[in-house]
Amino acid sequence: MGAALRLENRPDTAAPAAPRVRAAHRLGALARAAAGALAAGALYTLACPPHEWSLLAWLVPGLLLVAVRRLGIVRALTCGALFGVAIGFGITAWAYHAALEYFAFDRALTAGFVLAVWLFYSGVPHALLCAAYASLAERVPGWARGPLGAWLWVAMEWLRSTLGTGMPWELLGHTQFRHLTVVQIADLGGVYAVSFVMALASVAGAELLGEGSEGRGRARLRPWCARLALPAAVLLATGAYGAYARRLYAASPEGVAVRTVAVVQGNIPNEFRWKQAFFERMLATYARLSAAAVHERPDVIVWPENAANFYLNREPLLLAELAPTAALAREGLVVGGPRLTDGGEARNAAYLIGPAGTILGTYDKQRLVPLAEYDPRRRAPAPRASEPVYTAGAEGQLLETGATRIGAVICYEVLFPHLVRDLVRKGAEVLVNLSNDSWLDGGDGAAPRQHFSMAVFRAIETRRFLVRAAATGVSGFVAPSGETYASLAPHTAGTSVARVGIRQGQTVYVRWGEGWIGLAGVVLALAVLLDGRRRA
Repeated sequence: MGAALRLENRPDTAAPAAPRVRAAHRLGALARAAAGALAAGALYTLACPPHEWSLLAWLVPGLLLVAVRRLGIVRALTCGALFGVAIGFGITAWAYHAALEYFAFDRALTAGFVLAVWLFYSGVPHALLCAAYASLAERVPGWARGPLGAWLWVAMEWLRSTLGTGMPWELLGHTQFRHLTVVQIADLGGVYAVSFVMALASVAGAELLGEGSEGRGRARLRPWCARLALPAAVLLATGAYGAYARRLYAASPEGVAVRTVAVVQGNIPNEFRWKQAFFERMLATYARLSAAAVHERPDVIVWPENAANFYLNREPLLLAELAPTAALAREGLVVGGPRLTDGGEARNAAYLIGPAGTILGTYDKQRLVPLAEYDPRRRAPAPRASEPVYTAGAEGQLLETGATRIGAVICYEVLFPHLVRDLVRKGAEVLVNLSNDSWLDGGDGAAPRQHFSMAVFRAIETRRFLVRAAATGVSGFVAPSGETYASLAPHTAGTSVARVGIRQGQTVYVRWGEGWIGLAGVVLALAVLLDGRRRA
């Protein structure tokens, strides 16, 4: 009796300790999730150019999403934002160099701006992704977590592509641009389809490993083969379709539906742009390099974005200097330069100059680069230094030589699949991408290589040959299979001549775009609902 009384009167030390244990557990879970987010960000960075350890990208979705699955909403949001900023820093650290001039070389202001851009375009979408997975993953059966993670991943990538001005720079699928068998499905669902397959395999595998490591593998799971059946089937189908499509589209162009194209890369320092004293020097450089292709008798010669730093449609004497170069090609010269409209608006344009030296057509850039080409803070254009401040073109127009219908996109417009799809729907038979990546290059060559890797997907999605002319590189050709050829090394001056095929018809992706993402979400929701009713 006395012992019992002594026990009852003993102070309760266990109860106060319980909240501390729970708090420590939550803090530990957050620390592990944050470490997982940073590790996933590091792997994503290494998978992208210039490193191109592309197989690491397959680990990223599973590592990130499984790490945040048991977190609360706020903590999942935090880890997602951390991951988004980490890949912004890792992949696009060159953005700091690119933005310095705009902010008058104020390093603190530039750093703050770049961080805000990373947070908005990458941090916010990935934060929402992690919060959504943390909220839904515990509510769906184990087999559905892989498809759920994959669908949420591509929905997030679509958001990255449309949020604000959109910035789909180095999406997950882009990392696989050299694995041609994997990326052929882009003609069915765009680069998003490649990301879906990668995320499906990654999340499904990571969930199995995660639950197995907790010792609950046999207690809670069906046989592991059943859980991996869907990812395995999708991977096998992707590989089979990829092998078939590579054979179908890998043939070299031949016959009458072939054009010989010369791409010129001037490698002129960015400091010479928009300086009148160098106008004729730049033209002379490009003319000399173009003349090297005269023995190939090209059908079309292509110069990069802003190879002509003056208003071609308002400078007849300077336009006349391009006539001899245009005459070297059977169908003319495609050259980038500013255009002044009748209303006095400046446009970043691609000109088609015929062999006779006359302007046959123009395309005005529709997606302008904020800060570099226009100031989003101003309602009306206001010129900065000697450079024009552009207004966007209303719609895409083909450049038609009479024998070839060319779909042109300028600089980072090639990141936006819908712009290229619209040109193909209008009848584009060949794609041309004019670019000047020199202002992005922080010295390591990362930005130009990343830009080129993403352009590859527009050729696969539309099954068109793509010709790319970049001021300092990377310039070259992309076949409808995604194979690159006749490329010019970055930071070199030269001319590359190759043949491209004239192609017609529309792929599934050209016709339907990203509509499959919404359909896949509906199918997944119905499958989970039916599974729940069956189990009940």
